[in-house]
Amino acid sequence: MTPEQVVAASSGKATLLPAARRPRIPPLETAASGEFQDGALELRTAFSFNTDGSGLACVSYGLMSHDGDQAFKASLISRYGPPQRTSGLPAIGLQTLSWKTSTDEIDASFSKDDPAYVMQCTTKR
Repeated sequence: MTPEQVVAASSGKATLLPAARRPRIPPLETAASGEFQDGALELRTAFSFNTDGSGLACVSYGLMSHDGDQAFKASLISRYGPPQRTSGLPAIGLQTLSWKTSTDEIDASFSKDDPAYVMQCTTKR
C-alpha cells in the first residue's frame, strides 16, 4: 500500500504527513498518522513505508496514557497468544513482549515512563 491508499482505507482516521514533516530513518519513512479506537482503547497510529517505494512496512500503535496498559497487554495476548519472547530491563521498568506470525513481527513495549506501544512490521519484502 502507498501512503495515500492507507489514508483512503482509514475512513478519515489517518492523514498524510507533509513531506517536510515525515520522520525518516532509512529504510523507513513515516508518511501517515492518526488515531484509532480499539474497543475502549484509544490508540495513536503511525504508518511507515519503505523508502525504496515497495510500500507499507510497519504500523506503530500505542496508548495515549498508562491507564490502559494492562487492558492493552491483555488484548494483544488475546489476539496473538502468549508472547513467544519476553525481554526488557526490569531495573528501568521496561518489558517487551514479542510475537512472530507468518506475515509479521510484533513487538510491544511497556514502560514505567511511557504509555505502551506496538511496532508491527511485515516480514514479507
